[in-house]
Amino acid sequence: MSNRSAWYRRLWPVWLIIVVLVIAWWPGRIVYMNLLTEREAQRIAEITPDRGAENTPERLSIDRIMADLHWLADAERAGRAPGTPGSLAAREYIIERFEALGLEPAGTEGYEHAFSHERVERAVNVLGTIPGEDPNLRTIVITAHYDHLGVRDGDIYHGSDDNASGTAVLLEMARYFSENQPQHTLLFAALDSEERGLLGAHALFTTGHLEPRSLAFNVNMDMMSRNTDELLYAVGTYHHPWLVRLVQRVQSENGARIVMAHDRPWYKAGYTVDWTNSSDHGPFHEQGVPFLYFGVADHPDYHAPSDTSDKADAAFFRLTAEAALSFTKLIDQVLAEKR
Repeated sequence: MSNRSAWYRRLWPVWLIIVVLVIAWWPGRIVYMNLLTEREAQRIAEITPDRGAENTPERLSIDRIMADLHWLADAERAGRAPGTPGSLAAREYIIERFEALGLEPAGTEGYEHAFSHERVERAVNVLGTIPGEDPNLRTIVITAHYDHLGVRDGDIYHGSDDNASGTAVLLEMARYFSENQPQHTLLFAALDSEERGLLGAHALFTTGHLEPRSLAFNVNMDMMSRNTDELLYAVGTYHHPWLVRLVQRVQSENGARIVMAHDRPWYKAGYTVDWTNSSDHGPFHEQGVPFLYFGVADHPDYHAPSDTSDKADAAFFRLTAEAALSFTKLIDQVLAEKR
């Protein structure tokens, strides 16, 4: 015992140094993280365009998009929580549109890809494809989640911007590509249970329904209909720098101010929120599938009953929808040329 005690006593300077370093590290870490956050804010400010392009193509119908937005976010849908009558109505609405546009069923039962999880008894993704000109090319997946928070304490969480908006754009993009055949096969995926933890996107892979090696790219849309500064974020260029020039080409013909940000890790961006895994593109990223996510920043109505369709800015919404279309057309072209 005496020898062991002497050994511990000889180590006390080491323990003291460790304690001092830990005490000094925490406030130092806070200072360092604040510095990184300030630098990231400055970087984002420097890359934010002063203005968008003067002219934006008009290939999508904002009237149809707004009509779909109002229907999906209507009080009768009661917030579209998984497993509720409002969710079922939204699902049937999407399926009817896919059928009318001639999309091929791509689920496990027709257009439906049902799955279960401990957080939800039964949820259903809605999947439809438009075959590409070249069947040898891998599939591009276009995603938007159609679920929201439902009714809580008697209040309807309408989920207009989040994410009836992305779903409405997905439906109109499906119409466009049904009339303008892409080179890649496009899988249009209206996903369920995003709000429960990206469950619908994860289920695409955990059930074995999609094989990552068969996928070329994921374009995800979540919160597209409103921003007072006309800012649209394009997330994913940090992970895939080759996308920067494509986003720049989209910016050259789009009136929104497109910002490539919110995808850098904490050791570069400090406390700045990293959206790499914040929506349905996250599971694709985890599977090694390149992605780009379009969305706006949180606003006062985010995850609140006040996220209603009357708050949508139709003029800005048209720009974001056209930006997503421009990028999808570009990625289809560029990846086909690389093959």
